[in-house]
Amino acid sequence: MRFPDIIKREPLGVKAGVSKLTKVELSRNPFPALLKEPAQFWDEIFIANEAYMLDETTHPRVRQKLGYDASKHQLFLEYSEGTTLGDLVQTGLTLKEPQRTHKILQSVAETVADLHAGIFCSRPIVHNDLKSMNVLVPAASPSESVLIDFSHSYFVGCLPPFIADNKQNPTGTAKYTAPEKWDGNFSDGLKGDVFAFGVLAYYACTGKHPFEGDAATIEKQIREATPPSPLQLGIDVQRNTLAIIMACLSKEPERRPTMEHVAKCFAESACLFQ
Repeated sequence: MRFPDIIKREPLGVKAGVSKLTKVELSRNPFPALLKEPAQFWDEIFIANEAYMLDETTHPRVRQKLGYDASKHQLFLEYSEGTTLGDLVQTGLTLKEPQRTHKILQSVAETVADLHAGIFCSRPIVHNDLKSMNVLVPAASPSESVLIDFSHSYFVGCLPPFIADNKQNPTGTAKYTAPEKWDGNFSDGLKGDVFAFGVLAYYACTGKHPFEGDAATIEKQIREATPPSPLQLGIDVQRNTLAIIMACLSKEPERRPTMEHVAKCFAESACLFQ
């Protein structure tokens, strides 16, 4: 496949694992695109995996693929102005605007629940790197979300070799990695996503991650420690929302709710902000 020529490049000062992100303009294309390129060899595999996964989903809350040039390892994605949920937390906006935060989290929960159910995709998907920096909040829809970075994702029952052959080094971000993954157990990636959502939601609601420190400290906390309730931190969080977030952080996968249940709880409690 022949790709349009790149006529303008604007490097973006954001981190995306080890990838390079550039805003580009393409010949004969009136809209800008996001170009994702590898910064080192291993990222070629992750970019190829993301291109493969995005071929199988048309979910409106997932950043869509425009094209993939395998010969150059270039992945072209739709571009939209916005910021990440992680950046909103860092600026303190999620604490100042709890209703907006709730809507964003509801949006994320519904999207992940859809992916787990195989809605708008050919079969159920495990995101496998759900975190605040992988949630884009569009400038045009500041209470909505777009899920990004499917470089480590996989279809349920189809664990990719880069995970299966390296299980003792859990793939993803340490602070969001479920306890069982530290043991190399990827048998239920869906519940791993639920745990990661719990970390993401806790961070959005409190401004603090439930597990902090270096990798060894984080691993020990995730395995053994129960994070303090947001109420103990002096933060007023809706009781039903609080309960579902803490349930997501359960050490045992079987005690965590499904993302469908999480999404339903967020939807039902949204009216309490009215």
